[in-house]
Amino acid sequence: MYSKKETFKHINSPKLIKYVLENIPFQKHGLLNKGVSSYNSNVDYDQFDGLFLPYINNFCSMAGRDYRILDFWINIVEPGGYTKLHNHITMFKELKNIPQKAGVFYLQKPKKSGNLCIENKVIKVKENDMIIFNPFLNHHTEINKSKKQRIVFSVNLAEKVRKDFDQHGNVVFLQECEDTLKQL
Repeated sequence: MYSKKETFKHINSPKLIKYVLENIPFQKHGLLNKGVSSYNSNVDYDQFDGLFLPYINNFCSMAGRDYRILDFWINIVEPGGYTKLHNHITMFKELKNIPQKAGVFYLQKPKKSGNLCIENKVIKVKENDMIIFNPFLNHHTEINKSKKQRIVFSVNLAEKVRKDFDQHGNVVFLQECEDTLKQL
């Protein structure tokens, strides 16, 4: 069903939660009921004194040696909220034949805050669980029945491909070929 699940506890979790809530720009997102997301906010997560680096590195390690992060974002789901059914089938034709994976990390996961469901199978998750799975599978979350926010890091990854922007701000994908990068 899913590629990998492991617990990843990092010493900076409490500091990171505070930092996320105070410094990351969030907006409403159509896939979240009673929640906000940093998706499409153009946040450069490298600029935060390495706070996100252990999580990014672990996502890549779990996905496989040749996988690179294409997108990294944070969802905050309020009590009574949930993530709606969706998948990550790419809208970019350049990635059509490139192996891809998706991942989630539960930075703050109160009891009764809802589990991950992939293809209608419940994946029981707890705080600090990191999961890598096939992005083309339909997935959603159960309703957050706790009295606290659920905070989740999410990623899209691709094998030997990096996402960048050209001089006009358009998305370009660079494929790693031996010692060079080739635009797709």
